[in-house]
Amino acid sequence: MATIFGGIHCLAWFSTFITHQEQLLWRICALAITGTPWLFLFAIFTFDSVALAFIKLPILLVSIPLYIAARAILLVLMFTTLRHLPADAYQAVSWISLVPHL
Repeated sequence: MATIFGGIHCLAWFSTFITHQEQLLWRICALAITGTPWLFLFAIFTFDSVALAFIKLPILLVSIPLYIAARAILLVLMFTTLRHLPADAYQAVSWISLVPHL
């Protein structure tokens, strides 16, 4: 589910952002959300022996905060992009004209 959620955010890859830094941050966080669950599962199922625990533990300890931070950054970016909406977003829609029987 986390990969699907990240994939949905990757759909905005070519969307326009106010600054290049926001676009880059969005792309990095979307890739982090998409790939972090796979990194987590890779670490759990690959490094089974006790000798490889020194590799497994740092991966697990980094992947969880990375995922949480990427989600939080995307949430903040989502609301900050509302400060620069196109002019069409402020036009009122005449709903009555869209209903044919009125």
